[in-house]
Amino acid sequence: MHGEFVGDLAIVLGVAAVTSVLARWLRQPTILGYLFAGLIVGPYIPIPIFADPSRMESLSAFGVVLVMFSVGLEFRIARLAKVIPGSGLTGLVQVSFLMWCGFSIGQLFGWSGVESLFLGACIAISSTMVVSRVFAESEVDRSVRQHVFGVLIIQDVVAIVLIAALTAVAAGQGLSAGALAEELGRLGGVLIGMLVVGLLVVPRIIRRVIAFDSAEILLVVSVGLCFGLAVLAEELGYSLALGAFIGGILVAESRRGSRIEHTIEPVRDLFAAVFFVSVGMTVDPRQAFAVLPQSLLVFTVVVTAQLASVSIVGILSGHGLRRSIISGLSLGQIGEFAFIIAGIGVAAGAVRSDLQPIVVTVAVLTSFTTPLFLRASDRIICFVDRKLPHRTQHMLGLYEEWLQHFRKRPKEPQTASPVGRAVRTICFDALVLILVVSIEGTWLTEQLDWIRGSFGVSPTIARLLVTAGLTLLCLPFLIALVRNTMRLSRLVSQSAMAAEGESSKGASVAIPTIQAMIVLAVVLGVGAPMIAVLRPVTGGYYGVLLLVVIVVVLVMRLWHRVGNLEDEFRSGAAEVAGLLARQAAGNEDGPEMTPELMPGLDQIVGVGLPSGSWMVGKTLAEINLRALTGATVVAIQRTGEQVVLPTGREKLQAGDVLAITGTTGSVSKAQELLMRGPQLAATK
Repeated sequence: MHGEFVGDLAIVLGVAAVTSVLARWLRQPTILGYLFAGLIVGPYIPIPIFADPSRMESLSAFGVVLVMFSVGLEFRIARLAKVIPGSGLTGLVQVSFLMWCGFSIGQLFGWSGVESLFLGACIAISSTMVVSRVFAESEVDRSVRQHVFGVLIIQDVVAIVLIAALTAVAAGQGLSAGALAEELGRLGGVLIGMLVVGLLVVPRIIRRVIAFDSAEILLVVSVGLCFGLAVLAEELGYSLALGAFIGGILVAESRRGSRIEHTIEPVRDLFAAVFFVSVGMTVDPRQAFAVLPQSLLVFTVVVTAQLASVSIVGILSGHGLRRSIISGLSLGQIGEFAFIIAGIGVAAGAVRSDLQPIVVTVAVLTSFTTPLFLRASDRIICFVDRKLPHRTQHMLGLYEEWLQHFRKRPKEPQTASPVGRAVRTICFDALVLILVVSIEGTWLTEQLDWIRGSFGVSPTIARLLVTAGLTLLCLPFLIALVRNTMRLSRLVSQSAMAAEGESSKGASVAIPTIQAMIVLAVVLGVGAPMIAVLRPVTGGYYGVLLLVVIVVVLVMRLWHRVGNLEDEFRSGAAEVAGLLARQAAGNEDGPEMTPELMPGLDQIVGVGLPSGSWMVGKTLAEINLRALTGATVVAIQRTGEQVVLPTGREKLQAGDVLAITGTTGSVSKAQELLMRGPQLAATK
């Protein structure tokens, strides 16, 4: 028996060694090499190299536990609190929207509610391993990395909740709101108990062990705690992954998480390889080919839905067009969590065998496409930027700067912050609404039958009575939600415009625009989780239709306000052009321009084009200045002519002076690009 285990492990690691080296040589994530190794040593391809799937499945549990332990080590409560303001909304909407898409696709395939829910969970979580590998090989701005890894942290938290909830669903508790609410309540109690007791014990143990200054003892104690908590979670009815994740959190609170992660990294990588190989062994290539159309549909939805949700909400969160699109392209894949979630469903017999090959196929495809899309990000951003109306282009640049001003405001104590109080109240009201509507949707049939039997009314009257009762129940929370949303929008806009003065002409048109954008962000932040929860419970599309109607109305109002802002922006640009003309004629001293000409902009600088400049003869559209840097050319001064808010089709001439505005960082990038050229600026 022992010899068989050793023999299987030798085969698996030997083949994985070859395929992983091949994957790295092809500049692909090593996960692909491990999955391919699983196909080779699995039972479905007639190659005389075979490992027993059941024994590898047992060994793969080590990989799941150690991978989740490492995720927990990187997760600290303080770090979560730090990323929530910048990435929390993006992560929440992204996961919710992908969950909704996955469930809807499963229903389109004719799958059951439980199977559709597992598909939604599988495609909602991106792959930290793939993203880390792609970023290691790509030049990505630090701000983009921070935003992407912030979203990944939010996804990790949601993934743990999904793993715990889906374990109960797979065990036969179904999708009823009552059962899920009971399970989530039980989960909350277990998590609080393990964390409270663990925080009193585990960090102290780790600090004492570290005092011995022995890597061997530290490794044994850390891994022992990891597996001990994993087994405890399994005994309580949850997955090994949940207990291992909690173990990682507890060890990380000793403030020695990075050292422990470095210590266990070789062991983790070894058994993680076994885990991914075991996943590849479960895939029958013939079955994968049979479900290829479904896999391609899921792949298309993952890439496009990730890009759309992350980009739109990233822009609403103030990250700007460029950073948001790059973040959306970076997160367009699935990986390790998808395999773990699918494995839970397959092991419990709750999902069909089609799920595993679909997940593996989509993971392989997205692992290939993520680096390709990231390398093409500049072209994609330029394409999107050119398709946007001019007023939208200008508004997005201004809004990014306004939100930067808001984030740079003097920090207040978290408990005393009016913005923090408004956000917490909005979250509470939204949570209550989601719970009430979900429970109502689950028990709708029983309520209708009871009303008809008790009062002898028609089905239509019974439904009207239920709707009226639900409306009255939700109305106080809905009113509070609207009131606090408007309060939040006022607080953010006033803080962003504090330096301008609310009575200034620029601020008077900027504040309504900021308020409209914040309201739209809150609507998506509340509406996306609601439709994701209601879709499995009610089975209908009413929630998403209502959300679409509300968003369309808000966008129409925003469009009107952006028109007013555009008029002010054009007026300011005309003043800048006049200032350039006076400077060119020698009637104005000094090259400095007053940033008060347009609200909220850090600076406006003039850049002259010498006769030998690489830009002479090119148009702004060909240069793609705004898309590549985020800065905007608001005016061009040339001999005998002024161009206010250039369209991008004007050819630049020697001696032109370009008035460039935007954030401090974007203006600096634009100056670098204009002076050095795109190739030299990129390599600086």
